[in-house]
Amino acid sequence: MENWFYDEFKHCGVDYSQVREAEKYDDRHQKFRDFEKEFRGMLEFLELGKTEEKTVIDLGCGTGAMTVLAADLFKTVYAVDISPVMLEKAKKKLDENVHNIVFANAGFLTYEHDGEAVDLVMTKVAFHHLPDFWKQVALLRINRMVKMGGLLYIHDIVFQFDPGDYAAKIDAWVEGFEKVAGEKFRADVENHIRNEYSTFGWILTGMLERAGFAVEKYRCEDDFSTEYACRKVKDLNG
Repeated sequence: MENWFYDEFKHCGVDYSQVREAEKYDDRHQKFRDFEKEFRGMLEFLELGKTEEKTVIDLGCGTGAMTVLAADLFKTVYAVDISPVMLEKAKKKLDENVHNIVFANAGFLTYEHDGEAVDLVMTKVAFHHLPDFWKQVALLRINRMVKMGGLLYIHDIVFQFDPGDYAAKIDAWVEGFEKVAGEKFRADVENHIRNEYSTFGWILTGMLERAGFAVEKYRCEDDFSTEYACRKVKDLNG
C-alpha cells in the first residue's frame, strides 16, 4: 500500500476497536433505535421484492444488527468491518444453523470482494468515518462490487440544512440526543461532529453520480439522518 493511502483502521470519533466501547454499542443505540424496524423500513424503501436469491454486502456491519436480520432473507451476506471486536460480537449473535454469512475484517478502502457482483451494498452509520476524498474512492470501489442495475443503500448522518444554519441546527440536534439517550451519548454525538467526517447532501450526491450511481430517492426527517437508494447505472470496471 502506498505511503499516502488513508489508514481506515485508524479510528476517528469513538474507537470501536476497544472492547469496552464495542460492548456498550448495542445498549447505547437501542435507547433511540429499533434495529428490526430500521431493517424492515430499508427493505420497503428499496422496494427489493423477493430477496431469497439476492446477495448483499454489509459494509461497516458493526455488531451485526442488520447482518443477522439480512441472513434470514438473503442468499448470502458479506459482513465487513474494520473492528475485530465488533465482528466477534456479530458472530456471537448467530444461530449455529446460520451458514450464509461471510465475515471480513476490512473496510470501504480495503475490502476485496472475491465473489460475483452483488445485488445490494448497504452501509449504515459508517460512511462518515471517511473524509470526502476517500468517500469518493470508496464509492468507485463499491461500483465494482455491485451488479449493473443493482443497488447501493446508504443510511448515515448527511447534512441537508443550509450551511449558514449549521450552528443552530447542530446545537438542537445534540440537545435532542441528550434528552433521549443521556449525557454520555451527547458527548459521543459532539465527538462525531468534531472529529468525524459527515458531509453535505449536495456533496454526497455529486460523489455518487461520479461513481456511476443515480440517486433514485432519499428521505430525511431531521436534516441529519438520511437514507439514500442509489442505482448502479454505469459500469466503471473499465
